Amino acid sequence: MSEMRGADLVVEYLIREKVPYLFGYAGHGAVGLLDGVFDRQDEISVVFPRIETGAAYMADAYYRVSHEVIPVYTSTGPGPMLLTAGVANAFYDSSAMIAITGQVATTQYDSGALQEEYRYFQADYPSIAKVMTKRSFQAHSVSDLGKFLPKAFKLAREGRPGPVHLDVPYDLWVTKADVEVPDPAERSLQLNWRTPGSPEAVAKALELLLGARRPLILAGGGVICSEASEQLAAFAEHVNVPVYTTFMGKGALSARHPLHLGIAGCWGEYPAQEAARNADVILALGCRFSDIHSSSWLPGYTYNIPPTKLIHVDIDPQEIGRNYPTELGIVGDVREVLKQLLSLAEQQGPKRDRSPWHGQVEAYKEEWSNFIEQEKASDAVPIDPRRAIKELRAAAPDDTLMITDTGNHQTWVEQYWDVYGPQTVFTPGGFAGMGFGTYGVLGLKLARPEQPAVCVTSDGSFMMFPGAVATATEYGIPAVWVILNNYTIGVIRDLQRFYMDGREIGTSFVKHSTGEFWNPDFAKMAEAMGAGGISVEDPADLGSAFETALAAGTPYVIDVKVNRDTAVPLIGTWHFAPIPQAEPTFGKPLVLT
Repeated sequence: MSEMRGADLVVEYLIREKVPYLFGYAGHGAVGLLDGVFDRQDEISVVFPRIETGAAYMADAYYRVSHEVIPVYTSTGPGPMLLTAGVANAFYDSSAMIAITGQVATTQYDSGALQEEYRYFQADYPSIAKVMTKRSFQAHSVSDLGKFLPKAFKLAREGRPGPVHLDVPYDLWVTKADVEVPDPAERSLQLNWRTPGSPEAVAKALELLLGARRPLILAGGGVICSEASEQLAAFAEHVNVPVYTTFMGKGALSARHPLHLGIAGCWGEYPAQEAARNADVILALGCRFSDIHSSSWLPGYTYNIPPTKLIHVDIDPQEIGRNYPTELGIVGDVREVLKQLLSLAEQQGPKRDRSPWHGQVEAYKEEWSNFIEQEKASDAVPIDPRRAIKELRAAAPDDTLMITDTGNHQTWVEQYWDVYGPQTVFTPGGFAGMGFGTYGVLGLKLARPEQPAVCVTSDGSFMMFPGAVATATEYGIPAVWVILNNYTIGVIRDLQRFYMDGREIGTSFVKHSTGEFWNPDFAKMAEAMGAGGISVEDPADLGSAFETALAAGTPYVIDVKVNRDTAVPLIGTWHFAPIPQAEPTFGKPLVLT
Protein backbone atom coordinates (compact mmCIF):
# COMPACT_ATOMS: atom_id res chain seq x y z
CA MET A 1 0.00 0.00 0.00
CA SER A 2 1.08 3.56 -0.63
CA GLU A 3 -0.25 7.02 0.07
CA MET A 4 -2.01 8.51 -2.94
CA ARG A 5 -4.75 10.94 -3.84
CA GLY A 6 -8.18 9.66 -4.74
CA ALA A 7 -7.78 11.06 -8.25
CA ASP A 8 -4.55 9.14 -8.77
CA LEU A 9 -6.12 5.91 -7.54
CA VAL A 10 -9.07 6.28 -9.93
CA VAL A 11 -6.94 7.16 -12.96
CA GLU A 12 -4.50 4.34 -12.29
CA TYR A 13 -7.40 1.89 -12.03
CA LEU A 14 -8.95 3.11 -15.28
CA ILE A 15 -5.61 2.65 -17.04
CA ARG A 16 -5.34 -0.89 -15.67
CA GLU A 17 -8.83 -1.50 -17.09
CA LYS A 18 -7.31 -0.43 -20.43
CA VAL A 19 -9.89 2.34 -20.78
CA PRO A 20 -8.82 4.41 -23.83
CA TYR A 21 -11.00 7.47 -23.24
CA LEU A 22 -12.67 9.50 -20.55
CA PHE A 23 -15.69 11.51 -21.79
CA GLY A 24 -17.12 14.37 -19.79
CA TYR A 25 -17.37 18.05 -18.97
CA ALA A 26 -15.35 19.96 -16.40
CA GLY A 27 -16.69 21.76 -13.34
CA HIS A 28 -15.45 22.42 -9.85
CA GLY A 29 -16.58 18.94 -8.84
CA ALA A 30 -14.41 17.33 -11.53
CA VAL A 31 -11.20 19.41 -11.57
CA GLY A 32 -9.55 17.08 -9.06
CA LEU A 33 -10.21 14.06 -11.27
CA LEU A 34 -8.85 15.87 -14.33
CA ASP A 35 -5.73 16.83 -12.40
CA GLY A 36 -5.14 13.11 -11.91
CA VAL A 37 -5.30 12.61 -15.67
CA PHE A 38 -2.93 15.48 -16.49
CA ASP A 39 0.31 13.47 -16.34
CA ARG A 40 -1.26 10.31 -17.81
CA GLN A 41 -2.62 11.70 -21.08
CA ASP A 42 -0.41 9.37 -23.11
CA GLU A 43 -2.32 6.47 -21.51
CA ILE A 44 -5.90 7.79 -21.33
CA SER A 45 -7.38 10.57 -23.46
CA VAL A 46 -9.97 13.09 -22.31
CA VAL A 47 -12.64 14.02 -24.84
CA PHE A 48 -15.10 16.64 -23.69
CA PRO A 49 -18.15 17.49 -25.78
CA ARG A 50 -20.02 20.74 -25.34
CA ILE A 51 -22.62 19.24 -22.98
CA GLU A 52 -22.69 16.40 -20.46
CA THR A 53 -25.56 14.62 -22.21
CA GLY A 54 -23.35 14.32 -25.27
CA ALA A 55 -20.67 12.56 -23.23
CA ALA A 56 -23.16 9.91 -22.14
CA TYR A 57 -24.47 9.46 -25.69
CA MET A 58 -20.90 9.02 -26.94
CA ALA A 59 -20.09 6.41 -24.29
CA ASP A 60 -23.37 4.61 -24.99
CA ALA A 61 -22.65 4.38 -28.73
CA TYR A 62 -19.01 3.44 -28.09
CA TYR A 63 -20.18 0.46 -26.04
CA ARG A 64 -22.78 -0.65 -28.59
CA VAL A 65 -20.22 -0.92 -31.38
CA SER A 66 -17.27 -2.24 -29.35
CA HIS A 67 -18.71 -3.68 -26.10
CA GLU A 68 -16.00 -1.74 -24.26
CA VAL A 69 -17.02 0.28 -21.19
CA ILE A 70 -16.13 3.98 -21.21
CA PRO A 71 -16.31 6.15 -18.06
CA VAL A 72 -17.99 9.55 -18.23
CA TYR A 73 -17.49 12.32 -15.69
CA THR A 74 -19.35 15.44 -14.62
CA SER A 75 -19.18 18.11 -11.97
CA THR A 76 -21.89 18.48 -9.33
CA GLY A 77 -25.53 19.52 -9.56
CA PRO A 78 -26.45 20.56 -13.12
CA GLY A 79 -23.72 18.35 -14.61
CA PRO A 80 -25.19 15.08 -13.31
CA MET A 81 -28.69 16.33 -14.18
CA LEU A 82 -27.67 16.95 -17.80
CA LEU A 83 -26.02 13.53 -17.89
CA THR A 84 -29.27 11.90 -16.81
CA ALA A 85 -31.00 11.59 -20.21
CA GLY A 86 -27.94 9.92 -21.74
CA VAL A 87 -27.49 7.47 -18.88
CA ALA A 88 -31.18 6.54 -18.97
CA ASN A 89 -31.00 6.05 -22.74
CA ALA A 90 -28.19 3.54 -22.22
CA PHE A 91 -29.91 1.80 -19.32
CA TYR A 92 -33.16 1.11 -21.14
CA ASP A 93 -31.27 -0.12 -24.23
CA SER A 94 -28.96 -2.42 -22.22
CA SER A 95 -25.80 -0.44 -22.98
CA ALA A 96 -23.02 0.07 -20.46
CA MET A 97 -20.89 2.92 -19.12
CA ILE A 98 -19.47 4.08 -15.79
CA ALA A 99 -21.00 7.42 -14.77
CA ILE A 100 -18.75 9.31 -12.34
CA THR A 101 -20.46 12.36 -10.88
CA GLY A 102 -19.04 15.03 -8.61
CA GLN A 103 -20.51 15.78 -5.21
CA VAL A 104 -20.01 18.46 -2.57
CA ALA A 105 -17.24 17.80 -0.06
CA THR A 106 -17.94 15.27 2.67
CA THR A 107 -17.63 18.07 5.23
CA GLN A 108 -20.40 20.05 3.46
CA TYR A 109 -23.18 17.46 3.36
CA ASP A 110 -26.59 19.02 4.09
CA SER A 111 -25.15 22.53 4.09
CA GLY A 112 -26.72 23.62 0.83
CA ALA A 113 -23.26 24.21 -0.60
CA LEU A 114 -23.09 25.22 -4.26
CA GLN A 115 -24.97 22.68 -6.42
CA GLU A 116 -25.67 20.16 -3.65
CA GLU A 117 -28.84 18.07 -4.10
CA TYR A 118 -30.18 18.53 -0.57
CA ARG A 119 -33.26 19.92 1.28
CA TYR A 120 -34.78 16.56 2.20
CA PHE A 121 -31.82 14.20 1.72
CA GLN A 122 -28.20 15.29 1.80
CA ALA A 123 -25.93 14.97 -1.26
CA ASP A 124 -28.54 12.78 -2.85
CA TYR A 125 -27.99 12.53 -6.59
CA PRO A 126 -27.75 8.71 -6.13
CA SER A 127 -31.52 8.62 -5.49
CA ILE A 128 -32.02 10.00 -9.00
CA ALA A 129 -29.44 7.65 -10.50
CA LYS A 130 -30.93 4.50 -9.00
CA VAL A 131 -33.87 4.38 -11.43
CA MET A 132 -31.59 4.42 -14.51
CA THR A 133 -28.50 2.46 -13.45
CA LYS A 134 -27.77 -1.09 -12.40
CA ARG A 135 -26.41 0.30 -9.13
CA SER A 136 -25.39 3.62 -7.62
CA PHE A 137 -22.38 3.89 -5.28
CA GLN A 138 -21.49 6.94 -3.20
CA ALA A 139 -17.93 7.09 -1.90
CA HIS A 140 -17.22 8.51 1.54
CA SER A 141 -13.48 7.83 1.64
CA VAL A 142 -10.56 7.29 -0.72
CA SER A 143 -10.57 3.59 0.16
CA ASP A 144 -14.20 3.45 -1.02
CA LEU A 145 -13.03 4.43 -4.50
CA GLY A 146 -10.77 1.40 -4.67
CA LYS A 147 -13.54 -0.83 -3.35
CA PHE A 148 -16.31 0.41 -5.63
CA LEU A 149 -14.56 0.76 -9.00
CA PRO A 150 -14.01 -2.97 -9.70
CA LYS A 151 -17.57 -3.68 -8.62
CA ALA A 152 -18.85 -0.96 -10.96
CA PHE A 153 -17.02 -2.31 -14.01
CA LYS A 154 -18.05 -5.88 -13.20
CA LEU A 155 -21.70 -4.92 -12.81
CA ALA A 156 -21.72 -2.87 -16.00
CA ARG A 157 -20.46 -5.81 -18.07
CA GLU A 158 -22.10 -8.87 -16.57
CA GLY A 159 -25.50 -10.27 -17.45
CA ARG A 160 -27.70 -7.64 -19.03
CA PRO A 161 -25.28 -4.72 -19.60
CA GLY A 162 -26.06 -1.31 -18.18
CA PRO A 163 -24.67 1.89 -16.68
CA VAL A 164 -23.28 1.93 -13.15
CA HIS A 165 -22.97 5.14 -11.16
CA LEU A 166 -20.27 6.36 -8.77
CA ASP A 167 -20.83 9.62 -6.85
CA VAL A 168 -17.58 11.20 -5.60
CA PRO A 169 -17.34 14.14 -3.16
CA TYR A 170 -14.77 16.49 -4.62
CA ASP A 171 -12.54 16.52 -1.53
CA LEU A 172 -11.79 12.84 -2.16
CA TRP A 173 -10.02 13.68 -5.43
CA VAL A 174 -7.25 15.50 -3.54
CA THR A 175 -7.37 13.68 -0.19
CA LYS A 176 -4.48 11.24 0.34
CA ALA A 177 -4.76 7.83 1.97
CA ASP A 178 -2.79 4.61 2.31
CA VAL A 179 -4.53 2.52 -0.33
CA GLU A 180 -3.80 -0.16 -2.88
CA VAL A 181 -5.00 0.08 -6.47
CA PRO A 182 -7.11 -3.03 -7.10
CA ASP A 183 -6.32 -5.45 -9.90
CA PRO A 184 -9.14 -5.58 -12.48
CA ALA A 185 -8.14 -9.12 -13.48
CA GLU A 186 -9.16 -10.34 -10.03
CA ARG A 187 -12.46 -8.48 -9.74
CA SER A 188 -13.66 -7.11 -13.06
CA LEU A 189 -12.11 -8.63 -16.17
CA GLN A 190 -12.17 -12.37 -15.51
CA LEU A 191 -15.89 -12.92 -15.81
CA ASN A 192 -17.75 -16.05 -16.88
CA TRP A 193 -21.34 -14.92 -16.70
CA ARG A 194 -22.56 -16.51 -19.95
CA THR A 195 -25.03 -19.01 -18.55
CA PRO A 196 -26.69 -21.69 -20.72
CA GLY A 197 -30.37 -22.50 -20.51
CA SER A 198 -31.86 -25.49 -18.76
CA PRO A 199 -31.12 -28.55 -20.97
CA GLU A 200 -34.67 -29.81 -20.52
CA ALA A 201 -36.15 -26.46 -21.51
CA VAL A 202 -33.84 -26.14 -24.53
CA ALA A 203 -34.83 -29.62 -25.72
CA LYS A 204 -38.51 -28.74 -25.34
CA ALA A 205 -37.98 -25.49 -27.27
CA LEU A 206 -36.42 -27.35 -30.18
CA GLU A 207 -39.26 -29.86 -30.18
CA LEU A 208 -41.84 -27.09 -30.34
CA LEU A 209 -40.01 -25.25 -33.11
CA LEU A 210 -39.44 -28.33 -35.27
CA GLY A 211 -43.02 -29.45 -34.79
CA ALA A 212 -44.47 -26.15 -36.00
CA ARG A 213 -45.98 -25.63 -39.46
CA ARG A 214 -45.21 -21.89 -39.48
CA PRO A 215 -42.16 -21.38 -37.23
CA LEU A 216 -40.25 -18.11 -36.82
CA ILE A 217 -37.15 -16.93 -34.98
CA LEU A 218 -37.20 -13.41 -33.52
CA ALA A 219 -33.78 -11.80 -32.91
CA GLY A 220 -33.90 -8.95 -30.41
CA GLY A 221 -31.23 -6.63 -29.10
CA GLY A 222 -30.00 -9.43 -26.85
CA VAL A 223 -28.56 -11.19 -29.92
CA ILE A 224 -26.46 -8.08 -30.62
CA CYS A 225 -25.47 -7.64 -26.95
CA SER A 226 -24.40 -11.28 -26.76
CA GLU A 227 -22.56 -11.15 -30.11
CA ALA A 228 -24.56 -14.19 -31.15
CA SER A 229 -25.12 -13.45 -34.85
CA GLU A 230 -22.90 -16.30 -36.02
CA GLN A 231 -24.75 -18.79 -33.82
CA LEU A 232 -28.11 -17.36 -34.93
CA ALA A 233 -27.30 -17.84 -38.62
CA ALA A 234 -25.96 -21.36 -38.08
CA PHE A 235 -29.03 -22.49 -36.15
CA ALA A 236 -31.56 -20.80 -38.46
CA GLU A 237 -29.91 -22.36 -41.51
CA HIS A 238 -29.87 -25.83 -39.98
CA VAL A 239 -33.53 -25.81 -39.00
CA ASN A 240 -34.44 -23.66 -42.05
CA VAL A 241 -36.60 -21.23 -40.08
CA PRO A 242 -37.09 -17.60 -41.23
CA VAL A 243 -35.67 -14.87 -38.99
CA TYR A 244 -37.07 -11.43 -38.24
CA THR A 245 -35.92 -8.81 -35.74
CA THR A 246 -36.78 -5.91 -33.52
CA PHE A 247 -35.18 -2.58 -34.42
CA MET A 248 -32.62 -3.17 -31.66
CA GLY A 249 -31.83 -6.53 -33.29
CA LYS A 250 -31.50 -5.12 -36.82
CA GLY A 251 -28.37 -6.55 -38.44
CA ALA A 252 -28.39 -9.74 -36.37
CA LEU A 253 -28.86 -11.51 -39.71
CA SER A 254 -27.68 -9.93 -42.96
CA ALA A 255 -30.35 -8.39 -45.18
CA ARG A 256 -28.88 -10.50 -47.98
CA HIS A 257 -29.56 -13.78 -46.16
CA PRO A 258 -32.41 -15.74 -47.75
CA LEU A 259 -34.02 -16.36 -44.33
CA HIS A 260 -34.04 -12.65 -43.46
CA LEU A 261 -37.48 -11.02 -43.20
CA GLY A 262 -36.68 -7.62 -41.69
CA ILE A 263 -38.19 -5.82 -38.71
CA ALA A 264 -41.66 -6.29 -37.28
CA GLY A 265 -43.58 -3.58 -35.52
CA CYS A 266 -45.49 -0.38 -35.91
CA TRP A 267 -43.03 1.05 -38.46
CA GLY A 268 -41.47 -2.23 -39.48
CA GLU A 269 -41.31 -4.23 -42.70
CA TYR A 270 -44.27 -6.10 -44.11
CA PRO A 271 -42.66 -9.56 -44.55
CA ALA A 272 -41.69 -9.69 -40.87
CA GLN A 273 -45.00 -8.27 -39.70
CA GLU A 274 -47.14 -10.58 -41.80
CA ALA A 275 -45.11 -13.63 -40.84
CA ALA A 276 -45.25 -12.76 -37.13
CA ARG A 277 -49.01 -12.54 -37.03
CA ASN A 278 -49.43 -15.78 -38.97
CA ALA A 279 -46.80 -17.88 -37.16
CA ASP A 280 -47.81 -20.78 -34.96
CA VAL A 281 -44.53 -20.93 -32.95
CA ILE A 282 -42.06 -18.09 -32.33
CA LEU A 283 -38.64 -18.54 -30.74
CA ALA A 284 -37.85 -15.07 -29.32
CA LEU A 285 -34.23 -14.36 -28.44
CA GLY A 286 -33.33 -11.43 -26.21
CA CYS A 287 -36.27 -9.08 -26.77
CA ARG A 288 -38.77 -7.36 -24.53
CA PHE A 289 -41.82 -7.03 -26.82
CA SER A 290 -42.12 -3.26 -26.53
CA ASP A 291 -45.23 -1.36 -27.60
CA ILE A 292 -43.56 -0.05 -30.78
CA HIS A 293 -42.45 -3.53 -31.77
CA SER A 294 -45.73 -5.22 -30.78
CA SER A 295 -48.24 -2.64 -32.08
CA SER A 296 -49.12 -1.77 -28.49
CA TRP A 297 -49.92 -5.45 -27.87
CA LEU A 298 -53.22 -5.20 -29.78
CA PRO A 299 -54.11 -8.67 -31.14
CA GLY A 300 -53.91 -9.10 -34.88
CA TYR A 301 -51.60 -6.23 -35.73
CA THR A 302 -48.19 -7.77 -35.01
CA TYR A 303 -48.95 -10.78 -32.84
CA ASN A 304 -51.67 -13.24 -31.96
CA ILE A 305 -50.23 -14.69 -28.76
CA PRO A 306 -52.04 -16.98 -28.01
CA PRO A 307 -52.83 -19.01 -30.14
CA THR A 308 -49.28 -18.43 -31.42
CA LYS A 309 -46.97 -20.26 -29.02
CA LEU A 310 -44.12 -18.17 -27.65
CA ILE A 311 -40.73 -19.54 -26.58
CA HIS A 312 -38.98 -16.65 -24.84
CA VAL A 313 -35.22 -16.72 -24.15
CA ASP A 314 -33.63 -13.90 -22.15
CA ILE A 315 -30.80 -13.38 -19.71
CA ASP A 316 -33.10 -11.17 -17.62
CA PRO A 317 -35.90 -13.29 -16.10
CA GLN A 318 -38.00 -10.16 -15.56
CA GLU A 319 -38.53 -9.82 -19.31
CA ILE A 320 -39.90 -13.32 -19.80
CA GLY A 321 -43.68 -13.16 -19.78
CA ARG A 322 -43.75 -9.41 -19.09
CA ASN A 323 -46.04 -8.57 -22.01
CA TYR A 324 -47.08 -11.93 -23.51
CA PRO A 325 -47.83 -15.34 -21.96
CA THR A 326 -45.14 -17.85 -22.79
CA GLU A 327 -45.46 -21.47 -23.78
CA LEU A 328 -41.89 -21.86 -22.55
CA GLY A 329 -39.46 -19.46 -20.87
CA ILE A 330 -35.70 -20.01 -20.84
CA VAL A 331 -33.39 -17.91 -18.68
CA GLY A 332 -29.93 -17.83 -20.22
CA ASP A 333 -27.46 -16.04 -22.42
CA VAL A 334 -28.72 -16.02 -26.01
CA ARG A 335 -25.40 -17.15 -27.50
CA GLU A 336 -25.14 -20.11 -25.17
CA VAL A 337 -28.75 -21.14 -25.73
CA LEU A 338 -28.28 -20.98 -29.52
CA LYS A 339 -25.22 -23.22 -29.19
CA GLN A 340 -27.30 -25.70 -27.22
CA LEU A 341 -30.12 -25.59 -29.77
CA LEU A 342 -27.76 -26.11 -32.70
CA SER A 343 -25.99 -29.02 -31.01
CA LEU A 344 -29.30 -30.77 -30.34
CA ALA A 345 -30.60 -30.07 -33.84
CA GLU A 346 -27.46 -31.48 -35.44
CA GLN A 347 -27.81 -34.64 -33.36
CA GLN A 348 -31.35 -35.09 -34.65
CA GLY A 349 -30.46 -35.06 -38.34
CA PRO A 350 -29.51 -33.03 -41.42
CA LYS A 351 -30.76 -29.59 -42.39
CA ARG A 352 -34.51 -29.28 -42.87
CA ASP A 353 -36.03 -28.90 -46.33
CA ARG A 354 -38.20 -26.04 -47.52
CA SER A 355 -41.89 -26.11 -46.65
CA PRO A 356 -45.03 -24.32 -47.89
CA TRP A 357 -44.33 -21.74 -45.16
CA HIS A 358 -41.20 -20.64 -47.00
CA GLY A 359 -43.29 -19.99 -50.09
CA GLN A 360 -45.64 -17.83 -48.06
CA VAL A 361 -42.90 -15.66 -46.60
CA GLU A 362 -41.26 -15.29 -50.01
CA ALA A 363 -44.56 -13.94 -51.31
CA TYR A 364 -44.63 -11.42 -48.45
CA LYS A 365 -41.12 -10.29 -49.38
CA GLU A 366 -42.03 -9.83 -53.04
CA GLU A 367 -45.15 -7.84 -52.17
CA TRP A 368 -43.14 -5.50 -49.92
CA SER A 369 -40.35 -5.08 -52.46
CA ASN A 370 -42.80 -4.09 -55.17
CA PHE A 371 -44.16 -1.40 -52.85
CA ILE A 372 -40.97 0.14 -51.53
CA GLU A 373 -38.87 0.11 -54.68
CA GLN A 374 -41.14 2.58 -56.45
CA GLU A 375 -40.99 4.90 -53.43
CA LYS A 376 -37.20 4.73 -53.31
CA ALA A 377 -37.01 5.75 -56.98
CA SER A 378 -39.03 8.95 -56.56
CA ASP A 379 -37.75 12.07 -58.41
CA ALA A 380 -40.08 14.34 -56.48
CA VAL A 381 -39.04 17.77 -55.17
CA PRO A 382 -38.97 18.35 -52.22
CA ILE A 383 -37.01 15.11 -51.87
CA ASP A 384 -38.78 11.94 -50.80
CA PRO A 385 -36.99 10.73 -47.61
CA ARG A 386 -37.00 7.17 -48.97
CA ARG A 387 -35.03 8.29 -52.00
CA ALA A 388 -32.50 9.90 -49.66
CA ILE A 389 -32.00 6.66 -47.73
CA LYS A 390 -31.69 4.67 -50.95
CA GLU A 391 -28.99 7.00 -52.32
CA LEU A 392 -27.12 6.99 -49.01
CA ARG A 393 -27.14 3.19 -48.86
CA ALA A 394 -25.82 3.06 -52.44
CA ALA A 395 -22.99 5.49 -51.67
CA ALA A 396 -21.97 4.05 -48.29
CA PRO A 397 -19.74 0.96 -47.93
CA ASP A 398 -21.36 -2.19 -46.56
CA ASP A 399 -19.63 -1.80 -43.18
CA THR A 400 -20.79 1.79 -42.62
CA LEU A 401 -21.82 2.48 -39.03
CA MET A 402 -25.31 3.98 -39.10
CA ILE A 403 -26.82 5.75 -36.10
CA THR A 404 -30.10 7.64 -35.75
CA ASP A 405 -31.84 10.01 -33.43
CA THR A 406 -35.56 9.79 -32.61
CA GLY A 407 -38.25 10.76 -35.11
CA ASN A 408 -39.55 10.03 -38.58
CA HIS A 409 -36.01 9.79 -39.92
CA GLN A 410 -35.53 6.87 -37.53
CA THR A 411 -38.39 4.98 -39.16
CA TRP A 412 -37.06 5.68 -42.66
CA VAL A 413 -33.80 4.04 -41.61
CA GLU A 414 -35.72 1.22 -39.94
CA GLN A 415 -37.61 0.40 -43.14
CA TYR A 416 -35.22 1.34 -45.93
CA TRP A 417 -31.61 1.00 -44.72
CA ASP A 418 -30.34 -2.50 -45.42
CA VAL A 419 -27.83 -3.85 -42.89
CA TYR A 420 -25.31 -6.55 -43.71
CA GLY A 421 -23.74 -7.31 -40.35
CA PRO A 422 -24.23 -6.97 -36.58
CA GLN A 423 -23.24 -3.87 -34.62
CA THR A 424 -23.48 -1.59 -37.65
CA VAL A 425 -26.82 0.13 -36.99
CA PHE A 426 -27.75 1.88 -33.76
CA THR A 427 -30.88 3.64 -32.58
CA PRO A 428 -32.40 4.88 -29.31
CA GLY A 429 -35.07 2.40 -28.27
CA GLY A 430 -36.67 2.21 -24.84
CA PHE A 431 -35.95 5.76 -23.64
CA ALA A 432 -35.67 7.20 -27.17
CA GLY A 433 -33.49 10.19 -26.34
CA MET A 434 -33.24 12.89 -29.00
CA GLY A 435 -29.60 13.69 -29.75
CA PHE A 436 -28.38 10.14 -29.20
CA GLY A 437 -27.27 9.87 -32.81
CA THR A 438 -26.03 13.43 -33.18
CA TYR A 439 -23.42 12.90 -30.46
CA GLY A 440 -23.33 9.11 -30.57
CA VAL A 441 -21.77 9.09 -34.05
CA LEU A 442 -18.60 10.49 -32.44
CA GLY A 443 -18.46 7.53 -30.06
CA LEU A 444 -18.85 5.14 -32.98
CA LYS A 445 -16.04 6.75 -34.93
CA LEU A 446 -13.69 6.83 -31.95
CA ALA A 447 -14.32 3.12 -31.33
CA ARG A 448 -14.07 2.11 -35.01
CA PRO A 449 -11.96 4.74 -36.79
CA GLU A 450 -11.45 2.47 -39.81
CA GLN A 451 -15.20 2.37 -40.64
CA PRO A 452 -17.37 5.20 -42.01
CA ALA A 453 -19.78 6.55 -39.40
CA VAL A 454 -22.99 8.33 -40.42
CA CYS A 455 -25.77 9.85 -38.34
CA VAL A 456 -29.14 10.21 -40.04
CA THR A 457 -30.97 12.79 -38.01
CA SER A 458 -33.63 15.47 -38.28
CA ASP A 459 -33.69 19.22 -37.95
CA GLY A 460 -35.36 18.79 -34.55
CA SER A 461 -32.82 16.40 -33.06
CA PHE A 462 -29.79 18.06 -34.64
CA MET A 463 -30.66 21.49 -33.25
CA MET A 464 -30.74 20.08 -29.72
CA PHE A 465 -27.04 19.13 -29.92
CA PRO A 466 -25.33 20.95 -32.84
CA GLY A 467 -22.20 21.29 -30.70
CA ALA A 468 -21.35 17.73 -31.71
CA VAL A 469 -19.99 19.14 -34.98
CA ALA A 470 -17.68 21.50 -33.10
CA THR A 471 -16.46 18.62 -30.96
CA ALA A 472 -15.77 16.58 -34.10
CA THR A 473 -13.69 19.44 -35.53
CA GLU A 474 -11.77 19.89 -32.28
CA TYR A 475 -10.79 16.24 -32.09
CA GLY A 476 -10.50 15.51 -35.80
CA ILE A 477 -13.36 12.98 -35.88
CA PRO A 478 -14.55 12.58 -39.50
CA ALA A 479 -18.21 11.82 -38.79
CA VAL A 480 -21.02 12.54 -41.25
CA TRP A 481 -24.44 13.96 -40.34
CA VAL A 482 -27.34 13.67 -42.80
CA ILE A 483 -30.17 15.97 -41.71
CA LEU A 484 -33.58 15.11 -43.15
CA ASN A 485 -34.87 18.65 -42.90
CA ASN A 486 -38.65 19.09 -43.00
CA TYR A 487 -39.09 22.10 -40.70
CA THR A 488 -40.99 20.14 -38.08
CA ILE A 489 -40.85 17.61 -35.29
CA GLY A 490 -42.42 15.30 -37.84
CA VAL A 491 -43.46 12.26 -35.85
CA ILE A 492 -45.23 14.41 -33.24
CA ARG A 493 -46.79 16.66 -35.89
CA ASP A 494 -48.13 13.50 -37.54
CA LEU A 495 -49.62 12.36 -34.23
CA GLN A 496 -51.39 15.69 -33.92
CA ARG A 497 -52.72 15.37 -37.43
CA PHE A 498 -54.19 11.95 -36.77
CA TYR A 499 -55.15 11.99 -33.11
CA MET A 500 -56.00 15.67 -32.68
CA ASP A 501 -58.10 16.09 -35.81
CA GLY A 502 -55.36 17.93 -37.66
CA ARG A 503 -54.79 20.58 -35.01
CA GLU A 504 -51.05 21.32 -35.07
CA ILE A 505 -49.31 23.40 -32.44
CA GLY A 506 -45.75 23.56 -31.16
CA THR A 507 -44.36 21.15 -33.73
CA SER A 508 -43.31 23.18 -36.81
CA PHE A 509 -40.35 25.53 -37.05
CA VAL A 510 -41.80 28.84 -38.26
CA LYS A 511 -40.53 32.41 -38.40
CA HIS A 512 -43.49 34.00 -36.66
CA SER A 513 -42.94 37.45 -38.12
CA THR A 514 -43.63 36.12 -41.63
CA GLY A 515 -45.29 32.73 -41.11
CA GLU A 516 -42.72 30.97 -43.31
CA PHE A 517 -41.11 27.69 -42.34
CA TRP A 518 -37.62 28.39 -41.07
CA ASN A 519 -34.46 26.68 -39.89
CA PRO A 520 -30.89 27.92 -39.67
CA ASP A 521 -28.67 27.24 -42.66
CA PHE A 522 -27.20 23.97 -41.44
CA ALA A 523 -24.47 23.90 -44.11
CA LYS A 524 -23.23 27.34 -43.05
CA MET A 525 -23.47 26.32 -39.39
CA ALA A 526 -21.25 23.35 -40.16
CA GLU A 527 -18.74 25.53 -41.99
CA ALA A 528 -18.70 27.98 -39.08
CA MET A 529 -17.77 25.06 -36.82
CA GLY A 530 -14.92 23.96 -39.08
CA ALA A 531 -16.76 21.15 -40.87
CA GLY A 532 -17.84 20.62 -44.44
CA GLY A 533 -21.42 21.50 -45.28
CA ILE A 534 -23.75 21.21 -48.24
CA SER A 535 -27.49 21.64 -48.84
CA VAL A 536 -29.32 19.34 -51.23
CA GLU A 537 -32.71 20.13 -52.77
CA ASP A 538 -32.64 18.02 -55.96
CA PRO A 539 -32.68 14.21 -55.58
CA ALA A 540 -30.28 13.92 -58.51
CA ASP A 541 -27.60 15.58 -56.35
CA LEU A 542 -27.91 13.20 -53.39
CA GLY A 543 -25.45 10.56 -54.59
CA SER A 544 -22.59 12.98 -55.26
CA ALA A 545 -23.20 14.81 -51.98
CA PHE A 546 -23.01 11.58 -49.99
CA GLU A 547 -19.90 10.43 -51.85
CA THR A 548 -18.20 13.77 -51.18
CA ALA A 549 -19.00 13.65 -47.47
CA LEU A 550 -17.92 10.04 -47.02
CA ALA A 551 -14.62 10.67 -48.81
CA ALA A 552 -13.85 14.02 -47.17
CA GLY A 553 -11.92 12.68 -44.17
CA THR A 554 -13.32 15.58 -42.12
CA PRO A 555 -16.59 16.20 -40.26
CA TYR A 556 -19.36 16.82 -42.77
CA VAL A 557 -23.00 17.93 -42.57
CA ILE A 558 -25.50 17.34 -45.41
CA ASP A 559 -28.76 19.27 -45.16
CA VAL A 560 -31.35 17.36 -47.23
CA LYS A 561 -34.58 19.29 -47.82
CA VAL A 562 -37.25 16.58 -47.72
CA ASN A 563 -40.99 16.58 -48.24
CA ARG A 564 -42.53 17.46 -44.89
CA ASP A 565 -45.77 15.65 -45.72
CA THR A 566 -44.43 12.26 -46.80
CA ALA A 567 -46.09 9.73 -44.53
CA VAL A 568 -44.25 6.82 -42.93
CA PRO A 569 -45.88 3.52 -43.97
CA LEU A 570 -47.71 2.18 -40.95
CA ILE A 571 -47.26 -1.61 -40.99
CA GLY A 572 -48.80 -2.20 -37.57
CA THR A 573 -50.17 0.37 -35.19
CA TRP A 574 -49.34 2.35 -32.07
CA HIS A 575 -52.14 2.86 -29.58
CA PHE A 576 -52.13 6.39 -28.20
CA ALA A 577 -54.56 5.41 -25.46
CA PRO A 578 -57.40 6.10 -24.95
CA ILE A 579 -57.85 7.39 -28.52
CA PRO A 580 -58.53 4.57 -31.02
CA GLN A 581 -55.49 3.24 -32.83
CA ALA A 582 -54.55 4.08 -36.40
CA GLU A 583 -55.01 1.36 -38.99
CA PRO A 584 -52.11 0.08 -41.12
CA THR A 585 -51.46 1.88 -44.39
CA PHE A 586 -49.88 -1.27 -45.83
CA GLY A 587 -51.22 -4.69 -44.97
CA LYS A 588 -54.11 -5.27 -42.61
CA PRO A 589 -54.66 -6.85 -39.17
CA LEU A 590 -55.23 -10.58 -38.99
CA VAL A 591 -58.70 -11.30 -37.62
CA LEU A 592 -58.91 -14.75 -36.06
CA THR A 593 -62.09 -16.74 -36.50
